[in-house]
Amino acid sequence: MRYVALKIVLLLSVLGGSASVSVADEPLSNGIYRKAIRSVQLFRKGWDFSMPILELGQDQHLVLKFDEVSDHVSSFYYTISHCDANWYPSRIPVPEYMEGFNENPINDYASSINTTIRYTNYQLALPNEQVHFLVSGNYVLSVFEDGNRTEPVLTRRFYIVEPMTEVNGLVKKSMLEGFNGRDQEIDFSIDYSRLSISDPRTDVKAVVLQNGRADNSLVNLKPMIVRDNLLIYELSRENIFPGGNEFRNFDTKDIRVNGLGVSKVEFVDPLYHVTLRSDQSREVGDYLTESDLNGRYLIKNSRAADPDLESDYILVNFSLILREPLPNSDVYVFGGLTDWRCLPLNKMNWNADLKKYELALPVKQGFYDYQYVVISNDDKRIDNTVLEGSHVDTENDYQIFVYYHSFSSRYDKLVGFRTLNSVKR
Repeated sequence: MRYVALKIVLLLSVLGGSASVSVADEPLSNGIYRKAIRSVQLFRKGWDFSMPILELGQDQHLVLKFDEVSDHVSSFYYTISHCDANWYPSRIPVPEYMEGFNENPINDYASSINTTIRYTNYQLALPNEQVHFLVSGNYVLSVFEDGNRTEPVLTRRFYIVEPMTEVNGLVKKSMLEGFNGRDQEIDFSIDYSRLSISDPRTDVKAVVLQNGRADNSLVNLKPMIVRDNLLIYELSRENIFPGGNEFRNFDTKDIRVNGLGVSKVEFVDPLYHVTLRSDQSREVGDYLTESDLNGRYLIKNSRAADPDLESDYILVNFSLILREPLPNSDVYVFGGLTDWRCLPLNKMNWNADLKKYELALPVKQGFYDYQYVVISNDDKRIDNTVLEGSHVDTENDYQIFVYYHSFSSRYDKLVGFRTLNSVKR
């Protein structure tokens, strides 16, 4: 691929800059609203690949990490909002869901070390001396600069669970006509014997995510059977996800060598350019077992002691070979590396001369999963099966969340959580 030397002005437009993006009002969601904010991660301490979920009253902590690509240090603050099961802000006041202050500075930050691109890494642990959670449910963490709470630079969803139900289930091949062979059925049950529920069909809400994605979550599931304090969700068309395919991946932990999936690495001032091997569509073909991170990524520099501060930002060049462009559709690189969103930054361009979709995407050194997804101009849904195919044997994680809202309650409690895997039992 032919490169064009980047000057600092262009670099800021790709990696940083001060431009802001407007924030949707409701419901609250994950988002990055300033171009300079990169590599946002929120996970339970001790497990980088975990969902951001804590158990109420337990000695557990979440860790937020993010970078600002800039040569200066910003004054960032954060607030925390409690939400209902649909991620709309709850009506309960702050003192009822959180003990402490609801506007606090982020004081843990440090500048990058020995990198071609300068950035500042910020970190935050929750709960902490200023914040202690009092109730279960959905929460949203908002980070903003210098007291400007109306324009956050990033938002992140997280969960506090109060385990008062028992969730069991399994993932199996869908047997419904029209779904056989490519889709996975998530059958599960909820034992609510520890709760006094008058109308379980309306008071209990179950939500299922595939690999932590929010855009294709199942949110309106109804139990097929209610008996003996047990809600049973099975043999239902609504319990089905396309199996999809294993994620593609590439390794840039050491940019002095060509890692997994890498064709070429070269330095074009002011940053490293990594060219990946050209990809092919996997719409047709047999399923192949491959190891992946189910769309996640790991920040890592194999030659450094502190990956948060010593991993460099690089420009990764993707290419997807097709005979012709997809009609009435856009193609995106997709996964945790794009914040599970389809934005102009990760939209691919069609190269008619080379018969390829191409994209140059800035990322931090590490190991990354990715897929190619399609958004049709007709339905606007993110579809990861058009170019990747779909197989019932694909390994996926499914997260099941159980919410309870009684007649007298003023908020949705998160009373159950369980992760099921399509391969592991």
